[in-house]
Order: sequence, then C-alpha cells, then structure tokens
Amino acid sequence: MRKIAALPGGALVAGAAAGLLIDNIPRVPAILLLVASPAAALYTWRTARPRALAGAVVAAFFLGGALLANVAWQRAWRPPLRAAFEALARDERAEAAREGRRLPDDDEAFAIVEGILRADASPAESGVSLSLDVEKGVRPLFLARGGIVVTVAGTLAAREIDAWRAGRRVRLPVQLRRPSRYLDPGVPDNERALARRGTTLVGSVKSGALVEVTARGSPWREAISAARAFARRAITDAVGPWSARSAAIVAAIVIGDRAGLDADVQRRLQEAGTYHVIAISGGNIAILAGLLIGAFRFAGHLGRAAMIASIAALVAYADLVGNGASVDRATLMAVVYFGARVFDHRTAPLNALAVVAALLVLADPLAVADPAFVLTVGATVAILVVVPVVTTINAEPAEPAEPVNTRISARSARSALSVVRDAAVSMLAASVATEALLFPIGALIFSRITFAGLVLNFLAIPLMAVAQIAGMAVVPVATASRTAASLVGAVAHLGAAGLVRSADLVSLAPMLTYRIAPPPWIAVGAYYAAGAMWWTLWRRRVEIAGSGETTRARRLRYAAAVVAGTAALWILADPRAIAASRGDGRLHVTALDVGQGDAIFVVFPAGSTMLVDAGGAAGSSFDVGDRVVAPVIRAAGHRRLDVLALTHGDPDHIGGAPSILREFRPREVWEGIPVPRFAPLTALRMAAQAQGARWANVYAADHV
Repeated sequence: MRKIAALPGGALVAGAAAGLLIDNIPRVPAILLLVASPAAALYTWRTARPRALAGAVVAAFFLGGALLANVAWQRAWRPPLRAAFEALARDERAEAAREGRRLPDDDEAFAIVEGILRADASPAESGVSLSLDVEKGVRPLFLARGGIVVTVAGTLAAREIDAWRAGRRVRLPVQLRRPSRYLDPGVPDNERALARRGTTLVGSVKSGALVEVTARGSPWREAISAARAFARRAITDAVGPWSARSAAIVAAIVIGDRAGLDADVQRRLQEAGTYHVIAISGGNIAILAGLLIGAFRFAGHLGRAAMIASIAALVAYADLVGNGASVDRATLMAVVYFGARVFDHRTAPLNALAVVAALLVLADPLAVADPAFVLTVGATVAILVVVPVVTTINAEPAEPAEPVNTRISARSARSALSVVRDAAVSMLAASVATEALLFPIGALIFSRITFAGLVLNFLAIPLMAVAQIAGMAVVPVATASRTAASLVGAVAHLGAAGLVRSADLVSLAPMLTYRIAPPPWIAVGAYYAAGAMWWTLWRRRVEIAGSGETTRARRLRYAAAVVAGTAALWILADPRAIAASRGDGRLHVTALDVGQGDAIFVVFPAGSTMLVDAGGAAGSSFDVGDRVVAPVIRAAGHRRLDVLALTHGDPDHIGGAPSILREFRPREVWEGIPVPRFAPLTALRMAAQAQGARWANVYAADHV
C-alpha cells in the first residue's frame, strides 16, 4: 500500500492514452460507467473486498482519463479558429471562381488577427517566427480562438524581433493556411502533431512593419522577458567569442533557446543518444534544485522557509525558460518534493511520480501523446524501480569485528574507491534500465535505435552540468565584469564543446546507432508485458533468496525471459527487412508526396531498390529526405538502396539527397544532366565517394 497513488495515477494516464486512440468514445455509456464506478468503489470498500475496490478505482480513473483526452483532442483538432478559417477559405475560393482568378492550391484565407504571443519571437529560415494565441479576427470580424505560428518575412523583422516578446498583444495581417502534411506511408502526420501542441494553423506576414504591438504584457511577463533577453545577450557575449556553436548550446541548456542550434549538432547528439541533455528537462531542474539545497545548507538554513524559497526560485526559472512541457513536468516534480519537505511528509518516490503524472494529465490530457512526456515518465520509472534494487544487491556485507584503529584505517583507505564504485554502478544501472525500458518507444516514435548513450551518458551528463552551471553563472557575473564573464564563458564553452565531441564515438562505432521502421505494436506490447512479468518474478526470487521459488514460478520466469528476448530481437533486427531484401516477384513503383519536386521509390521483383530524386525546396531548412523520403523507404522494409538516381541538380530534386546518402548508403549514384561546378552536387559526389559508392553519369540508351 506504500505505492497506493500509482494505481489511480497509472489508470488515469492509461485512460488518457486510450482516449486518444479511439476517435469517438460513446459519451452516454462512458459517463454512466464513470458515475457508477465511485458507487461500486464505495460498495466494495464497505464490504471489505480490496481487489474489487482496486478494480473499481482503476475503472473510474481510466474512464475519466479517456473522456478527458477524447474531449481535449476534439477541441484541439477543431477549435473555433479552425472553423472560422474554413468558412473564410470557402468564401475566398468562391470569390476567386466568380472573378475567374486562379484558385488556391490549398485552403488559404486572409485575415487581420489579434492575439497574445505565447513565446518570444525567434529567428526562422525565411524571417522571424511568431507563436500566438488568437483571440479574435479584426477583419473579417469573427470571434475565434486558437493557436497559430506565423513567419514574418523581410529584413525589418530581424530588427523588430526584440519587440515581439511573450505576453504582448499584437495585431497583424496574415495569410493563413493549414500546416504542411505529406500523405506518404510511414510519414508522421505533422498537422495532427501541431494540433496536439496547440497550433491549428500557420501563416505568413509580408513585413515586420505590418506587425503592431497593441499592448505590453503584465509587469511580471515583461520582467521575465527582459531577464531572458539579458541572459541571451550575456551568454552570446561571454561564450560566443570562444565558439558560436558553444554559445548556442549553452543558451539551449540554460534558458531553453534552441533557435541557434545548427542541424548538424542536433543530428549528432540524437545519434549519440545524448540530445536530452541540451533540452531543459529533469536533469537541468535537478541541478538547479541541488544548487539551491547546497546553498541553503551552506548558509545553515534548511527549514520550511528555505523549501518555500526553493519552490519560488524553481517556478520563476521555469517561467524564464519558457514553460515548455518538459520544464513543467520537471518543475512540478521538484515542487512536490519541496512541498513534501515543507510539511515533513514522507512517501515512496513512485507515489510522487504518479501524483505528478496525474496532475499533468489533468492539466493537459494531450500530454500523453507528447514523446517527451512518455520518455520522461518512462525513464523515471526505470530509475526508481531498478536502481534501489541494484544498490541493495551491490551493498557490501557487514565486516567482521576488528580492532577500532584497524577498522578506521581500512575504512578510510577504501572509502574513496567505494564511493566512486557505488556512483558508477548506480549510474550504469540507471542507463541500462532506461535504455531497456525506452528503446522500443524510441524505435516506435523516432525510428531510431541507439546504444551509444549507455557509455556517453557518463560523459554527457557531467559535461552538461559544467555547461549549465557555468552558463548560469555567466548571467550575474556579466553585470559586474565582462572580463570575468568571459572567463566563466570559457568554462561553459569547454563543457559544451566536450559534449559535442563526445558524440564522435558514433563515427568510430556506427553500429551503436541505426534507423529502423517502427516496430509492430504486438512486438512492443509483448516486450513490455513479458518484461514486467519477468521483473516481478525475479524480484520475488531475490526477496526469498531463491530457496522458496516454486517450479511453476521458475518456469514462468524463464518463459517471460524468452518472450521478452524474442520481442526485443524482433524490434532490434526487424525480420521484415530480410523478407523485403528478397523481393516478392512484383515491381513496386511509389510516387512520393514531397510537396514541390519529385521522388519516386522503385522496388524491383528481385528486391533491388532505386530512388529517383529525393525532393527538397530551395532555401528551406526542412530536411525532406530525413523527414519524408526516408520513412517511406523504412516502411517498405529496406535499410539500403542499390541506386540513387538524380535526374538533375535542382534543389527540389536533390535537396533530400544528403540524408538519404548518409542513412541508406546507395551502392551507386546516377547523375542525369551534368551541372559542372555546382556546389550541392559536388558535395554529394564527394560524400558518395567517401562511402564507397560508384558515381556515374547516365544518359538515354545507356545499359546499366
């Protein structure tokens, strides 16, 4: 009963997940069951039937979570702004048809809207990006709420970026449209993902001069925005001279500003399994909480006032870095911890985690669809369940009685090594447990398997701590001395640079990370069910020292291990790739939806493959090769291409080729119309030759 909160909390989270998977839950039967569940719980409690009581409680929270998530999704998918936009788009298309003008390629509508900025403006590839909650349309007049992301074009936008801060009210004329979506097999639905995050439409504004700030934010919002802007400048001034890349990494770690991160750094850290350290999340909040406790302990104050002050500092920091979902989760967990200390309340860590998860789902039922939520909760569960057991097993047995002087001398000689060993074992256990629990989720959501993090976390986490602590110190030091801030910035640079360099392990051992198609749900479900059964039976065996384990329990434990191992091998190796490589005797030609440009994937009867062009767009940072083309090839079961054929060197035909070349390592690359001294094609040729691919110019009537 020590972990009693885990039961309703887990049921609420599971119900919310089920509510998102079911399009339309029958409301009347679900509400009737929800109303009946408390009555059933009361009856089973009065009749002293604990298992039935647990079932009634689980049913009530499960149904409640399902209804909450289902209603929240329907509101997010079709908020009032979406309905108003669709009506405007129909009117504009009808007007264009009457006047004989070209109809828009997709639903588009022009409106002058007014709303509140959700975050500070950030640089984008073609201007400045604004995220705002629309409250009303000024022209045409409509009262419709919803979230939009707008790109402001023109050179003036960059000069006005500091004026567009979170909390301020703005009015702007915007060309609205639905988010881009690619209707290809295996490609995630970007429109639905944005809707879950509160963005229903995107748009563009022609110039920054058209964006009018009609009202400033509250004094608190203005102060927070000013502090964030100052921190950004201080980090740039102190760390930037050492390395612009390091400055971007430190800004991401300290204030959650990832706008300056280049795509190469993000890709390398993702492949290394250490990208989580530059995202403001549990680790960052834990470091700050540890610094606060250390400071209060040093000052000799660890009472209730210190805990309340720590809560206030953490909440203010969360607001400073933008109140992202991962920040809210970590901050709430820390607040629960400090709040428990205020009231001198002790509880099992899993209870606290269950309470936090339940509160987050109650506040935002769509959080269960956020990969960061799943990874955070999963990693925390793995650590809380596994590490205490490993620590207990690893504990040294009691020493036999010895003379006092001898015992003290021996203990002092071994203490340092013992502390280091215990810390290393605990950290390794945490890494292994986290990887074992989360690798199916990583394969399912990100189509990536990586084991590099098992080793690199020993470097990445301390280096992140160095970069964060030094980066946080830069801000107050910069108010006193730029020279001192530069010296502290050098320390932050060393931490950030070391973090990036640690990812080089992947280039030395590329087998530690690879991409796969999302595994089937049945394999993932079998892995978790069998793994949970094995862990439960193994824990019971450890508790009874193995002597009292029955034959049936031992057989069940072995069977669970076999099922979990088989499911893990299925996820890691994906037998579908073996079948796909042999072909099915038929020719498959798939014309991909890549927006502008072309990409055609061909699978020949014997299983050989060819990709003709790879899509792309001029001046766009969106990697259509990695985000659109590669998922289609993976979904077909192929991990390598035989031929990559590039008809010509236009960006909308070769823009996605670098990612395809890097992941699928084609044996041959065919170039159609040669373009001499064209930098993108030259870079592709050099990359292909470095991988050992044959590059050839192919013309009509050639035999290949």
